[in-house]
Amino acid sequence: MFLHRQTGIMKPINRRNFLKSSVVLGGTALGASLLPKFSEAGLISGPPDIVSIPSADPMQNLHLVLDPLGGIGSFVKAGNSVGILANSPWVHPGYYTHPDITLSLVQLCKDAGAGKIIVYKPAREGYWEESKYYEEMLPLLNEVEYGDERVTIDIPNGKLLQSADVYKIFMETDVFVNVPVAKHHNGTHFSGVLKGLMGVSGRDTNRYMHSPEGDYTYAKEEYLAGCIADLNLIRHPNLSIIDARVCAINNGPRGPGDTTSPKRILAGTDPLAMDVYASSLIGMEPSDILTFQKAKEHGLGNNELDSIKIEML
Repeated sequence: MFLHRQTGIMKPINRRNFLKSSVVLGGTALGASLLPKFSEAGLISGPPDIVSIPSADPMQNLHLVLDPLGGIGSFVKAGNSVGILANSPWVHPGYYTHPDITLSLVQLCKDAGAGKIIVYKPAREGYWEESKYYEEMLPLLNEVEYGDERVTIDIPNGKLLQSADVYKIFMETDVFVNVPVAKHHNGTHFSGVLKGLMGVSGRDTNRYMHSPEGDYTYAKEEYLAGCIADLNLIRHPNLSIIDARVCAINNGPRGPGDTTSPKRILAGTDPLAMDVYASSLIGMEPSDILTFQKAKEHGLGNNELDSIKIEML
């Protein structure tokens, strides 16, 4: 459930409610002003903003989601250091990035000639072992580095957050790939690329982002949303890949709770557009999510669902 910002009425989060408002009564078409444009319907031309593929067997198929964007070679050059931010702390399905996707990305980057692969936030115990690729990927996993030392970064244009403690290595890698899961969050309604960046910032910074008093609360949504937008001024991901195979629709960020299964993997370079589309994919209304409004004010991307170009594979 989520609270509609204007009426105060609790509404269930589901895809049917999202689509219902865009059906043209007496006709057969969906309202073009409310839905993204899909290349498979012949409605767009030019490169897509977002590419979507089925989530089955990412080790074999993940490259497909990048091909329309120029392939992995458009993002990772030989010798580059590549930093990956995956949402890995939680244990309930739908509340964390599945390691099959993370490991498939690690392999793609290695195949592209990456000189060093960093997973910024150390994975929780047992995370990698959940992947069906774990045994074959173990030699490469042993080469992966993790974030440790932190530095304070100023945010001159931040409206609420003027500085943040982040992993030092986060500021040093040549390429930054954000790999969140699309899910509900009790403090911001939705967690994806933008909210996921809190994975590189330290405990004190994250507590301050929840409230200026340092209280770890979900009660100050507008403040948290503004701080998330400010944090994303530090560094824009070169590429974002969203796990939308199984997604939590309540009780986020940690669960347990209810989930939906779009069974998709999304890729794109506009973090805001990625979040806007992913939130709609799991039944949320993007206009209800304050983080998107705050991010738009900072020029962090496109928040207009109707103008996002989607290529479905």
